[in-house]
Order: sequence, then structure tokens, then C-alpha cells
Amino acid sequence: MKLRKLLLRVVKWLLSLHYKIKITGEELLQDGATHLVLPNHSAYIDPILLFSYLWWLPLRPMTDEKFYHHWLYGKILKLAHAIDVPNMTKSVMSREERVKLASKLSQAAINNLKNGNEICFYPSGHVKLIDREVIGNRRLAYDVCREVPYGVKIILCRMCGLEESVWSKLKPKSWAWRRKVTLCFEDHTEELKELAKKLTRREFNQHLEDWYNKELPKD
Repeated sequence: MKLRKLLLRVVKWLLSLHYKIKITGEELLQDGATHLVLPNHSAYIDPILLFSYLWWLPLRPMTDEKFYHHWLYGKILKLAHAIDVPNMTKSVMSREERVKLASKLSQAAINNLKNGNEICFYPSGHVKLIDREVIGNRRLAYDVCREVPYGVKIILCRMCGLEESVWSKLKPKSWAWRRKVTLCFEDHTEELKELAKKLTRREFNQHLEDWYNKELPKD
């Protein structure tokens, strides 16, 4: 744990040379509770930014197997006690197999939260390909929020400022030496627990999409 914190603080310092970061709502993660953090996914660099600026919080990421088993990224992710998420878009996998695997992943997240582990995953499951966050019919966030353990806080994170960077899949890409990036954290625990039980999966995901795609107030 000490090594992880040290490395993340070094990474934070290096990133601060290029990015000008503004964070709001960070105090919501300092209340001593167990947290489920659900961020949007605007660029490849945003997990590194998120984890380095929350270096003091022992977040466990749920990450795609191709990164988990990568010769370099895998070592970093295992240091962070990441949870391996199999690729459910494989054509060789049947619908029934995907449903069973999705249920298994949801239960893994829920069990970790019950054990007091801080969990983070992206509801969309991928870097956005258009100028808005799209979750579609993915089920992980919906299933976990339906059964989130008592006392766990559900924190949404909206990251803005990376959409047209070199780390994004959007065009045109631009380079800015001091790129401004904003991280906004909000507590949506009771709202999302209620909506996950009242809405369909697609309606619940639409609610998340609307929040992620809402513009932040201007300074």
C-alpha cells in the first residue's frame, strides 16, 4: 500500500506539469465510508488522472482483461489490486454466457463492497467514441446499484477537458501544454439505489448518461 501511494504521488506530480486540475466534491470521499465510484470515460488517460489525484484512497479498479494481462499495465493494475473483467464482446461467447458472466462480475463488485473495499468502474465500459457518454444497455452499474450494501456511498464522477486531447478517440485532436481538466464528484447514493429498483436497465443508464453529459458551470 505504501508503494502504491508513493507511485501515485509521483505520477500526480508528473501529470501536474501538463494538466491543470480542478476538483470539486473530493471531500465526499473523505468521510470514512466505503465508496463505489462511477466515472465517465472520456479518454485513455483519465483512469491514471483519477487514481493519481485520489492517491490517498485505496480504490480497486475493475479493468478489462487485455489490460490486466498486459506485460506492463498488468503489473501496475495488480499493484492496485484490480479486479479482472473478461471481455464480454467476444463473438464466440453466447448470450447466455455473457449474462452469467455479467452476473458474476456484479456479485464480485458487491462482495468487495461488503468487505469494505473501495471499488471503481466505468458504467460505459469503454472510452467514448462520440461527443457524449453512451452506456446503452450495459448492466454492471445497474445491477450493483440495485444491491449495493448498506452504508456504501455511490459517488458519480464527471471528468471534463480531455475530449479532444491526444488521448481521446474524438477528432479534431489538439495539444495544449496546460490543459484544463475538471473532476466533479457528487453523492447520488439514495437516488441511484431507488432508481435502480424503479427503472428498467436502459432507463437507469439513460439517467447516468444525462448526468455525465451535463455541462459543468463556467468559472
